[in-house]
Formats: sequence, C-alpha cells, structure tokens
Amino acid sequence: MLEYVTYLQNDNKSLKTIEAYTQAVMEFQDWYSETTGQPFKAELVTPLDLRDYISWLATTQKQSPRTINKKLGGLKNFFNYLVEEGIIAASPAAKVKSKKISPLQQVPKWLTRNEQARVLHCIEQNKNPKKRARDYAIAQVMLHAGLRVFEVAALDVDDIDLRHDVLIIRQGKGGKMGYVPINKDLHKALEAYLKVRDSEDKALFLSERKNRITVRGIEHQFRKYFDQAGLHDRTVHSLRHSFCRNMLDQGTALTVVAQLARHESLDTTRGYVSPSERDVRQAVEKITWEG
Repeated sequence: MLEYVTYLQNDNKSLKTIEAYTQAVMEFQDWYSETTGQPFKAELVTPLDLRDYISWLATTQKQSPRTINKKLGGLKNFFNYLVEEGIIAASPAAKVKSKKISPLQQVPKWLTRNEQARVLHCIEQNKNPKKRARDYAIAQVMLHAGLRVFEVAALDVDDIDLRHDVLIIRQGKGGKMGYVPINKDLHKALEAYLKVRDSEDKALFLSERKNRITVRGIEHQFRKYFDQAGLHDRTVHSLRHSFCRNMLDQGTALTVVAQLARHESLDTTRGYVSPSERDVRQAVEKITWEG
C-alpha cells in the first residue's frame, strides 16, 4: 500500500483523494478476504468479484450510488496502477460500470437564505469569542467566496488581502491557483477574526491547539452547527453550494458563476439551476387536498 500511496503522490493527487482511494482499496480487501476466506491477491480478483462487492455496498450497506461510484473509481485507479507496474496483466475493474445516479441525486444540496441565516445564528451563539469569530469567518469564506473545505483549511494569512479585497487560493482543486473578490460581508468577518487571532503561525484558520485547522476539524465543528439548526441532511460543503445558488438567484450569468466557483465544466454549474429534491417535494405538497 505504501508503494501505491507514493504512486498517487507522484501523480499529484490531493491528500483527500489519496485518503479516499486507499480507504476504498482497504475496504475492498477486507470484504474480499471475509467473503472468499482467502488472503487478498490482486491477480485472483475477477470482474464478478467487483460486481458482487458493488451489489453488497448497495443492498447490505445501503450506500448511495454516488458513494459507490467514488469507491469504484478508487478501485479502478488501484488496478490500473497494478497493470502499469506489471503486477497484474489486466484490470478486473476495466469493464465494471458505475451505478446510475438519478437527476435529483445529482443536484447539489444548497441552503435557502433562511437556512443560511440559521447556521450563522448558531455560530454566533458560540460562547468562545475566538472560536466564534473563526467559525463565522470560515462560514463566510464558503458562502461569499465559494471555497471548498480543503481550500479553506489550506489558507494562509498572506492569502487574504483586505486592502485590495482579494482572496488567493493557492491550493485549489487539481493544484490550480485562483483569485476571488472579497465582498463587504466577508471583509467584515475576516477583519473581526484577525483582530482576535493571536498567533504568528502562517495558517489563517487555527485549531484550539494553535495548529492549522484540518478538514475533519472544520467538518466536525460545523456538524454541530448544522445539527443545532435542524439541518441534519446538510454538511459544511452545502455552504459552497449555497454560494453558487445565491448568485444564480440574483441573476448572475452562468459563465460568471462557473468562473468564480472554479468549475472545470459549465455542466457542473448548470446543476445549480436544476430543481432540488426539496423543490420537487414542495411542489407536490402544494397540490395536496389534505390540510
């Protein structure tokens, strides 16, 4: 597995991708050993084994098509690596197809304006002034600049230019650098946080131990806020989705939203124009004769 991790690092895969791929491989290896009663050997794995595994994930584990496809993507990468290294002759995952995802499942889960306000209100109730200012700034960075969670964690103090109101993303998706304007709400939140941030560390957002906050640290902290707000089916990444939806609701051109969100394809941005599962459910509820 160490050799595979090195391979992914040399292929410039992000830390998040490396973790996801290696986790997918280890989970499959465990399933294979338990199912066959034999130690995992890559050369013995067949396409049928992978299809049975996918079926097990869907029926027994009740995992979503999106989650299953991510794991299958990790396995495809792993077996392609083994082929490149000459460890196996052909990939058993080559002809294994991904699960189909319904249009509703593909729509990003954004927050309504009211839900966004509820999350921010929960943050403002935090009794720790430093954590409150930090978490409020993190929320505004995602709501008003559209950063991904790992991009937020990677920010340095020098990446924030409040004089010219520009935010620099040095470690974006695919290693790409980006620049995003800072609006008044975000400027105010960052300024307030920097006033209470007492550290010489280069990282912008710090944990309670004064180290750079991790992606998991952000996710864990914001899970509390979302639960407090009654938004149990939403995650911190919903704030980025809301950034895109908010701009489209204000009539911003699709191409502008795509540029600010740093989408590689306009098709990704178009997903925010599609009705969500909640929109569809509300539409059906409006025609009920009950109550």
